[in-house]
Order: sequence, then structure tokens, then C-alpha cells
Amino acid sequence: MRTQTGWVVLDFEGEPASPLAQRRARSSPLRDVAGMLRSFDYAARHQLLTHPERVALAPVASDWVQRNGEAFCAGYAEAGGLDPDRNAVLLRALLLDKAVYEVIYEARNRPNWLVIPLEFIAET
Repeated sequence: MRTQTGWVVLDFEGEPASPLAQRRARSSPLRDVAGMLRSFDYAARHQLLTHPERVALAPVASDWVQRNGEAFCAGYAEAGGLDPDRNAVLLRALLLDKAVYEVIYEARNRPNWLVIPLEFIAET
């Protein structure tokens, strides 16, 4: 949305537990990349939560997450954004920051999903 002082990006999903001022503040575009990468991880791990062959399918899910993450990051870099590969340390920090936030969110709202960010943190 354009305002009298510039552009404002409205994120209707956002991070409900984060203060509005924090959600409106400028941030590294890699924070959004980290959010997308966490979404891939969530999509894969959520499918495994109650699957009877969870252990056997975990490597397949992990491979899916890795391939999609690499493709997304390559496309992001090619489109002119910051290259996630050239900013790996910052991206890793943002991924862990997002996962820690998810732990708090899931503990409060969806305890059955808490394992999703906890497993990611343990593997990182």
C-alpha cells in the first residue's frame, strides 16, 4: 500500500505473537526467504506427523525439502534478490530465529505440531 511517506507492505498472515511495530519494521529480504524455506519444511514434516511409516519416509521428505529449497533459492537469486547461497550465515540465523518463534507458537496453539520446529532445530 502506498502512503504519503512511502510504501508499506501489509502481511495479513504475519507473526501473530510479534508486536505490530516489529512486523512493520524493515527487515532483510532473507527473512522472507527463511520463512519460505520453513514452509517447505513444515509441509513435509506435517505429512509425517501421524503417518504409520514416518521413520521410513523421513529421508524422502528431507530430500523433497532440500530440492525445493535449493530451487527456490536459485530462482530467488536469479530474479535479482539477495543470493541466499552468498549469505548462508545470515540465512541460517534467520531460519533458526523463525524456528524458535514456531516453537513458542506451536506450544501455545498447536502442541501436536511442536515436534515440527523442534526436529528442525535439533537437526540444524
